[in-house]
Amino acid sequence: MTETASQLLATFETLPVEEQHEVLAQMLRRTGDFPVTFLADDALTDIADQLFQSLDAEEADGERTNAG
Repeated sequence: MTETASQLLATFETLPVEEQHEVLAQMLRRTGDFPVTFLADDALTDIADQLFQSLDAEEADGERTNAG
């Protein structure tokens, strides 16, 4: 990932959740203009792994918050 993309994601994460949802919805709408491409199995596996790790971290953080 480029430095610009990393900065974009870092800025996105500082937004309130409602604004994150709005930005994400706008970005998804714009992907309709992209040419159809298929990801390689390795890329899909990496994406799924990152997603599950993120969800696990959020769940663990929520459990710590609720326990305290």
